[in-house]
Amino acid sequence: MEYHDLSSTNYVEEAIKSDPQCIKKFTTERSLAEHFNVSRTTIRNALRNLELEGILLQSDEGLQYNDCFQINMLKMTSFTEELKIDASQQKIRMLSNQVINATPKLKDFFGSEQSKLIRIIRQRYFNQVPVSYEISYLPQQRFYSLSKRNLNNVSLYYVLQESYQVLPNYGREEITCHKADKVKANYLQIDVGTPLYKISSYNFDTNDQPFEHTDQFLVGNKFTYHLQANNIFDYREDEDSDSF
Repeated sequence: MEYHDLSSTNYVEEAIKSDPQCIKKFTTERSLAEHFNVSRTTIRNALRNLELEGILLQSDEGLQYNDCFQINMLKMTSFTEELKIDASQQKIRMLSNQVINATPKLKDFFGSEQSKLIRIIRQRYFNQVPVSYEISYLPQQRFYSLSKRNLNNVSLYYVLQESYQVLPNYGREEITCHKADKVKANYLQIDVGTPLYKISSYNFDTNDQPFEHTDQFLVGNKFTYHLQANNIFDYREDEDSDSF
């Protein structure tokens, strides 16, 4: 492929990203080629690249723009706030809420004295479509009554703030790729082996105390993570922080 062709392909890709509605308005390669004043081969290459990136999806109606949720990795907010969606569009279903024995790794995070943890498993829907499967751990000694709470359709951070006066202050996130097993595939209504984001977060309150660890599994083609800082030249990870 010549440089000119590559530049034209990139131009079309960026133009479609900035104006997704053009896919609905110009539904054929010919009409898109005429609209962008490029060859049909360029259009074909651009559409293929966008589909491989997960930006365009195949459906019964042809290629459609994939409206991914945008998540800023630096924000310390609840998942509900981060998605910026109307409450009526979201449903949170609690699958289990029970006390378990802490694993050695979680004892390292919460403290060796925290032998019992509350494990909360929840499923999140957007417009009736499941988008995440979440497992949260909190120290039972600190949040004793939480294991008896109904946590359907409520932000966990809101409950912690209102009932326990706990505010998240900072934390650490690890983002890895994960393939859906049978359990997650069943709850997320996807095929076994479908790519998922696994976001492991370790969070501290305003008193520098560890209060929550969550493993969150998100359907890969429904989310985009980005890094957005006010001063990127001054941003750096805390050099004194330890990996958990």
